[in-house]
Amino acid sequence: MSDRLSCIELSTTQNTNTKPVVFLHGFGGMAAQWNELQTDVSKHVATLAYDLPGHSGSLNFPNAGPPKVAAKAIIADLSQRGIAQAHFVGHSMGGAIAGLTALFNPDLVASLTLLAPGGFGPQINIDVLKKWASAQSEAELRDVIPNFFAADYRLPDAYVELHTKARQVEGANQALIGIADNMTTNGEQGQLPVDDILAKNIPTSLIWGDSDAIIPVSQALPLKDKVDLHILNGVGHSPAEESYEVVKNILLDQVK
Repeated sequence: MSDRLSCIELSTTQNTNTKPVVFLHGFGGMAAQWNELQTDVSKHVATLAYDLPGHSGSLNFPNAGPPKVAAKAIIADLSQRGIAQAHFVGHSMGGAIAGLTALFNPDLVASLTLLAPGGFGPQINIDVLKKWASAQSEAELRDVIPNFFAADYRLPDAYVELHTKARQVEGANQALIGIADNMTTNGEQGQLPVDDILAKNIPTSLIWGDSDAIIPVSQALPLKDKVDLHILNGVGHSPAEESYEVVKNILLDQVK
């Protein structure tokens, strides 16, 4: 097993003194999912996109599963890279991990941009996530992936191909199934100490689709006076894909 996280790092020739942006994907995802957004943001600031423990290039990271393990691993990796502060972008499970990073080491986090983050309430569609964890063939993935998008979203073939290839790696599905099996208790996800995270006074943008079938947008509404909240109409659980330009502009406003 490797105790070093896999990471895609892109540098920039502009604003070389600015803090980098760290991208954290959701459950069952990978760093490569951020490719378009990471590339565009890297025109302005340096970026890093991690494969989270138990996923893709970090498949064999020890003790993978709990978000706190991932948060501590990211903190350690950034320290090894000599990065004292960064902006964090997290989707779903990656949003929960970004929040924990801010809780564990607030001085490291310059801002949070959270896309439908986990841990902001008890409700989560664990049945779909378990089906997602066990899907391996292209047909199985095409059957489950639409749950992560609004009904009228046209799923790109490249998205399916990326995940199909990742699921062919030995142990990939088993790792995801193990994480999913420990994600909930009595059908409810673990909750972050959201008030404690927000008390760190870190600039926070929260982006959520009102058609999210995985984590309900109702979890965002109590925070409307506490964060920079963006509810996206007709968007499901994947705002970065479904509403790319909106998400990109929110992020760039946060990090510039």
